[in-house]
Amino acid sequence: MSFLMLKTLALLSMLWDHFTGVYPMAVLFPNYPPLLSLIDPVIGRIAAPIFLFCVANGYRHTKNLTKYFLRLFLCACLAEYPYYLLFEMHGNILFTMCLGLLTLHLWNRYKQPHPWLGWAIIGLMLAAANLLSFEGSWKYLLFILIFYWTDSWDVPKKLLLWLVVLPLSRYALFFYVIKSNFDFMWVYNFVINGFAPILGVIATFFYHGKRGPHIPGEKFIFYLFYPAHLLVLGLLAQQRF
Repeated sequence: MSFLMLKTLALLSMLWDHFTGVYPMAVLFPNYPPLLSLIDPVIGRIAAPIFLFCVANGYRHTKNLTKYFLRLFLCACLAEYPYYLLFEMHGNILFTMCLGLLTLHLWNRYKQPHPWLGWAIIGLMLAAANLLSFEGSWKYLLFILIFYWTDSWDVPKKLLLWLVVLPLSRYALFFYVIKSNFDFMWVYNFVINGFAPILGVIATFFYHGKRGPHIPGEKFIFYLFYPAHLLVLGLLAQQRF
């Protein structure tokens, strides 16, 4: 699977997740099977792991880190109002990706002369992600680091790690599951958020290291799609409610 195919898969998954958040399939289609309504969110959980993988992979292959960071940061700023319009929250995932890119840069710069300093920087960045309340918080930042650190691992070893890391990252949901005496909806939310993202992780295992066919303006299309689709769906959501 090429890098282009991975990004396209992530964008389609994200679009599905956000669109069905505004217009659930069961609302659009009254006869929509209830079982499919339960499975629908799984599709939307594919996106985030791929986006985070793209940061680790992009850092490894970018020719100009400064330009890469500025592109991400500019689009994060452009997307912030549409993100608030749709979710009534601040700190979209592009800000998390910017922080991940900065963390990889600082860690690689300082880990050699002073290994302890490299780890201290990671600790500070994880704390910063938590305080800034960017999407995914410290967990998404940790995922970026894991994608970067495990690049050379074989697939079974990667899969085993992620099958442990993803559920553990949703520990708060698991506590609610226990408090609710294993209420179906809490168990369902834990499964959807703690295990369904593994599909996105698995998709990255098929990446063969090639960019894919060149599409004129592809870079800007992918960057601008994020704020553009948030704005459209945010405006539709305002009209609906």
